[in-house]
Amino acid sequence: MSKKQQRLIIEAARTNATTLRAPFTAFAVAYLLSACGGSGLTAPPAAASAGGTVTPTPSPNPTPATSNATSGALTTLGATAGDFGETISSTAIPGVDPAVAQGVGGTVSATGGVIDAAADAVSNGLGQIGSTPDPVGTTAAGLGSIVGATSGVIAGVASTVNALGTGPLAPLAPVTTPLAGALDTAANGVSAGGQVLANTLASSAVQQVTQPLSSAITPLVVTLGQQTQNAGTTTGIGAPLSGALGQIGGAVQSAGAQVAGTSANPLTADVGHLVSSVGNTVTNAGGLVNPNGPNGAAPIPGLITGLVGSSTNSVQPGGASAGTGGAGPLSSLTGALGGTSPSSSLTGAIGSNGGAAPLSALTGALGSVGSAIGGTTTAGSPASGAGSLLGGALPLAGKLP
Repeated sequence: MSKKQQRLIIEAARTNATTLRAPFTAFAVAYLLSACGGSGLTAPPAAASAGGTVTPTPSPNPTPATSNATSGALTTLGATAGDFGETISSTAIPGVDPAVAQGVGGTVSATGGVIDAAADAVSNGLGQIGSTPDPVGTTAAGLGSIVGATSGVIAGVASTVNALGTGPLAPLAPVTTPLAGALDTAANGVSAGGQVLANTLASSAVQQVTQPLSSAITPLVVTLGQQTQNAGTTTGIGAPLSGALGQIGGAVQSAGAQVAGTSANPLTADVGHLVSSVGNTVTNAGGLVNPNGPNGAAPIPGLITGLVGSSTNSVQPGGASAGTGGAGPLSSLTGALGGTSPSSSLTGAIGSNGGAAPLSALTGALGSVGSAIGGTTTAGSPASGAGSLLGGALPLAGKLP
């Protein structure tokens, strides 16, 4: 290769470098601007090309679900908000830049993140009473995550405002661009503030306040759950009532599944999932009266978790040991039953006419009503007074056909 050819190649390279420098510079600026947006967000292409404040679209589900997740009414609403936001983002609005719809959709989707953060704060704290040392403090510390998640909502608004100054509405850019920049800065501040708040609420100084509260409510909640289970076990209605609630909840859950399967629209599926979550809550209520039923291990905390939902915790069913004494967590409540099953108490109450069964007085009274009306009563029975009245005092006694 001659020196002249080498010189031509070098000059061509310099020319190409000058030509490509602007696109590469624009790309670098867009990349830096997108990196300055809210946490966990991605910038809309239209906003990046406008050169203004770049506001990313928040994720509707910031916390990934695990195998231990519980779908509750609150988390289902969060998922619905996320899907609704995605639907808005893909909707074309005549006369405006598509980035406007993306910003609005991102704002709506971000509310799903706020709802999910609230559900986790409740389920990780109050939903774990008896399993965590400071449930009140854990829920309080979750407020930081809720505040931090609201930064996504503000970021979505900033993206919407910024997009209003692009495309056909570009004349509005002198107003929308500075406002979007201020909102984006506020979103970053709220995100950082949420982290600071979470750290503050999790500090030892705050725990000195929340720990006594947790120590006060934990035995009350645990004892209340044990007492409701004890009442269901001793009366014998716990297992049948739990089974009935399971059937009702299963029917509602099945109806929700049918609704979810009627359309490919994710919003329709979310409505079905919301109905199903109500069915799950009804089923879990059986643990309040049956230690061996669904949610029997921790009836009240589990009901809280099942109602709001969680991305990290699941509702624990009761085990066989829960109603047989010794090994189960509710053994202190079942010792008086002599290790018998809850259903045996019910069958004994229904089939017994003695005084030992819990419902013997009721069955004896019901069994003697017929004889009391006919004029013959058993001495000392609850209906003997009525029998005497109907059989002897009334003039029509014994004359009715």
